[in-house]
Amino acid sequence: MSVPISTITPGLIILHGNQLEQLRAAVFAWLRLHPLAPLEQALFLVQSNGIAEWLKIAVAEELGVCAATRIDLPGRFLWGVYRSMLGRDQVPSRSALDKAPLTWRLMRLIPELLDQDDFLPLRHFLADGNPERRLQLAERLADLLDQYQVYRADWLNDWAEGRDVLRNASGELKDLLPDQRWQAQLWRAILTDVVNNSDDAADALGRVTVHQRFLEQVASGQLPVSKLPRRVVLFGISAMPQQTLEALAALAKHTQVILAVPNPCQFYWGDIIEGRELLKAQHKRQQARKGLDLSAIPLDQLHAYSHPLLAGWGRMGRDFVRLLDEFDNAKATQENFSSLRIDLFTEEQGDSLLAGLQASVRDMLPLNEHPHPGFNAEDRSIVFH
Repeated sequence: MSVPISTITPGLIILHGNQLEQLRAAVFAWLRLHPLAPLEQALFLVQSNGIAEWLKIAVAEELGVCAATRIDLPGRFLWGVYRSMLGRDQVPSRSALDKAPLTWRLMRLIPELLDQDDFLPLRHFLADGNPERRLQLAERLADLLDQYQVYRADWLNDWAEGRDVLRNASGELKDLLPDQRWQAQLWRAILTDVVNNSDDAADALGRVTVHQRFLEQVASGQLPVSKLPRRVVLFGISAMPQQTLEALAALAKHTQVILAVPNPCQFYWGDIIEGRELLKAQHKRQQARKGLDLSAIPLDQLHAYSHPLLAGWGRMGRDFVRLLDEFDNAKATQENFSSLRIDLFTEEQGDSLLAGLQASVRDMLPLNEHPHPGFNAEDRSIVFH
């Protein structure tokens, strides 16, 4: 007797909640309602090994056993998707522009470039000729360029095409300062060296190029989608580059992609932090508190309308939530997955000092609206060391 395989509807599902426990309960309730086939592998993506271990325990507690489960990092998973979709002959198992191979390439290239005028800052740094110092510099530069490939692919594209500029979030160009031009020249030298020293053109492909090819193939409908997992769950990730979100959104046309996102506040809070003019939102998932457009209020007056900790410590989370809004169609999600609750913000206030603080952040209360419970010397929920 054959066992029917449940239908897993493709789409991008984004859950917001201010407590991991609430997100965990919602995700596992959904997985129980829509199980995979008995021997089909469940795929979870997390941002750290610590969360991975916590999630394995959670799977075992919620589903009875943690088996046929793969937990991976988003970058490693996506590179595997690129290879399986575009072909292993087109995408190497490891890019020559990854951090480790790039470090040793820089060790060889840097001395060859130091005589150029724009490399004066590096020439000063390496003046003593110490090879250990050069290795430290190569490692730091490889890490920096690795981050650029993920977060600032637009800069690398400009530099590769000979433009010594920086591009901001609005697309405006600004010339590189004289003491920074070496970065653009170094990137061009790396690309030339990779091409000249590789027998296989695929070896020269970095994440930026592979990512663009993947998006183009998805748009053309020419991918072998049978190789894709039917469902991917991203749990507890509090920051993610736009490149990764673009790939996941493209993947969601053929796969069910669930993002369980920790969000400390139930209201739209993208306008309470400096730099908001660079991230004007066309679409906002969360509603404005009391209907106020905080983008129209000067930054020096926002303390009267928002929570100070959210404004002071929330820049990275704000940028991530704001970026998610570009891909999030909550209305379509509710129509396609009507039984799923996508906003999971707790309502209770809590008795401890920490619970009260979390509730104030959740509700974006300014200081003059904070509740002031009596002091309890035995309350150790917040401790300063």
